[in-house]
Amino acid sequence: MVLVFILLSILIILLTFFFLILLSTIRIKIQNFSITNRKEEKLDTNYAIILSLYLGNKIKWISIHLNNKRLRKAYSKMQLEKIDLKKLEKDFRWEDLKVIKRLHPKIANLKLNMQVGLESPVVTAFAVTSLSSIISILLPRVATNRKQENDEYTIVPIYQNKNLYEIQFNCIIEVKMVHIINVISSFLKKGRSDLNERTTSHRRSYGYSYE
Repeated sequence: MVLVFILLSILIILLTFFFLILLSTIRIKIQNFSITNRKEEKLDTNYAIILSLYLGNKIKWISIHLNNKRLRKAYSKMQLEKIDLKKLEKDFRWEDLKVIKRLHPKIANLKLNMQVGLESPVVTAFAVTSLSSIISILLPRVATNRKQENDEYTIVPIYQNKNLYEIQFNCIIEVKMVHIINVISSFLKKGRSDLNERTTSHRRSYGYSYE
């Protein structure tokens, strides 16, 4: 009897926790984020990313504070510099970007200052123009309830015939957890359907072959 009571209590706690998450909104606050590969530049290292869950956008019940030290440790473990860009480009699909709109994100207080330089001045100019166009096109389509008067973003070219970048970023992003769960669910279903298609095509190719 005691065991049943304990199991029932655990089940109630888990269900309560699940519904709290389902009804919550995740708020991602990025403060003074800065990154550069220019050795002569010393940027502000007191940046942080604060992840919080709010009930009704008012009651904060979970908060995780990631400072620059924790983020650097996570970055070193991920070893981003060893990412296979060719494989990433192969797996990437432009239609996957449509899923961002299904998240219905709210973006506020966007402050982006980016400086980009490539080995060729022509490519640098093209990259800066392309990035500016992409940001101006995607922001209105992706983000909802966005106040344009609070948005500031500048992209400046660096003409030094080197691959250089410098990014300073502040932003607040809000997404309802129910939208995140729906998107994850759709991705899982899509992954299973793609796996079934590959398995089916494999069977069709070799199912009727005899030696």
